[in-house]
Amino acid sequence: MNESKMMEKRLKKVLMQDKINAYEGLTRALESDLRMLLGCYMSLCSDVNINIDVVEGGEYQINISAKADNINAPNII
Repeated sequence: MNESKMMEKRLKKVLMQDKINAYEGLTRALESDLRMLLGCYMSLCSDVNINIDVVEGGEYQINISAKADNINAPNII
């Protein structure tokens, strides 16, 4: 394998890893923010989970799931 092909493979691997780490960081931040926001209005009994998919046309579909066992009066911080 020539040197340019090796460099191309290494660059692709680095870029893919960065993309994975960025995605994980984004979802963790969103989950944390949504947990705080939803916690102002309800008693959550499960974690907030986010799944982000790329759909046709390059748009993002964001699915959020959480469970609450009580809706409270707004507790604005």
